[in-house]
Amino acid sequence: MNKKNIQKIEYDKESRVLSLKVSKGKSVDSDIRDNIVIDYDNKGKIVRINVYDFTFEDFKNNLKELKSFSSNFNLPFQ
Repeated sequence: MNKKNIQKIEYDKESRVLSLKVSKGKSVDSDIRDNIVIDYDNKGKIVRINVYDFTFEDFKNNLKELKSFSSNFNLPFQ
């Protein structure tokens, strides 16, 4: 990976979508679980994670579940 950090977090308040760009690449496949869509590149690496119907209030209330989710997908969330 190059020195430039490509990870990016965006939130669209109007549509309530949290988007986490994890790595460089084009999405060629996706997994959908409830309101979460995980996009993969052609090598099977995670490119982006979108969380639909996201609110920061829900985030605070479900922090423990998010930590568990991130460990299942080997994401760097503490």
